[in-house]
Amino acid sequence: MNTNIAVEGKTAKVAPLPALLRRVIQRPETSIILVLLALGTVLSQSSSVFLTSDNLFNILRNNADIAIAALGVTLVILAGGIDLSIGSTMAFSGLIAAIAVSLGGTTAYQLPSYGLPPAIAFALGVLAGATVGLVNGLLVVRLKVVPFIATLGMLGVVRGLVVGLTSGQTVRNFPPEFIALGQGYIGPVPLPVVFLIVLAIAVSIFLSYHVWGTYIYAIGGNETSATLTGLPVERVKLLTYVLSGALAGVGGVLVVARLGVSAPTQALGYELFVIASAVIGGVSLSGGRGTVLGAVLGAVLIGVLNNALVLLRVESYWQQAFTGGIILLSALIDRLRQRRS
Repeated sequence: MNTNIAVEGKTAKVAPLPALLRRVIQRPETSIILVLLALGTVLSQSSSVFLTSDNLFNILRNNADIAIAALGVTLVILAGGIDLSIGSTMAFSGLIAAIAVSLGGTTAYQLPSYGLPPAIAFALGVLAGATVGLVNGLLVVRLKVVPFIATLGMLGVVRGLVVGLTSGQTVRNFPPEFIALGQGYIGPVPLPVVFLIVLAIAVSIFLSYHVWGTYIYAIGGNETSATLTGLPVERVKLLTYVLSGALAGVGGVLVVARLGVSAPTQALGYELFVIASAVIGGVSLSGGRGTVLGAVLGAVLIGVLNNALVLLRVESYWQQAFTGGIILLSALIDRLRQRRS
């Protein structure tokens, strides 16, 4: 039975508490939080290291780049698209920033080392990622290439650029100010985690309060209806790909800063982790449903599971099999959600 509450002479119906609880419990974000709590309880019994602040902050720092990239992929998927080029985009963005900020040449073909300020190098890396996203968007929106094929092709093209520009060698020798972007702290919080929090809040506000955020959900829910309604479908979808590339650029630069090196194999296979993070967090592959919080929690869950495998001393080849299982599980979860809807 609903409860009636009088507000300024009007009667408003309030859903009963059990119904509200049921809705909260059924949300993907709640499920992930419960799984994280259960994992924390089990792992704290198996390893005394797991619940230490150092280990927990390391999990967040090491997976902040994946979570940031997942924010961009979430926008693309919500609008009914997909971006498989994320890992290559991260590597390319990191390479551009590395070349810009490096103090000494360590690559084949003697690529120039400009020694630019870290802030400019960071901006150039993000711009490189946004450029890849723009190309993806133009292929999908203007040339009408299927998103899966367009971004799969760009995955290979961009990775080839990274390997070709460096001839398979690494770029290193960065100033301490640049390294601090990936290894520094603000108080006890790692700087990459601060980037993640700020960007997650910004993307969440955009989706919730900006009119184009509403358009993204509408287009992903039913693109035909959105087109007939007069929404700027092409421009919105193009924007999602550009933002996805830019956020992947942020993640790529942070990876290079955290590791202190830009390698041609960097972020290889990251697109699987990024997309899985979004889907596990409740972002529907069919578009139109999902939240920023869910995508971030999905990335945290994957990070906790990988950390657990390391602490439990599981062999690396079993870790790879486990990662593949996570991808399949995320697709199954999304399918079950669609059936229930």
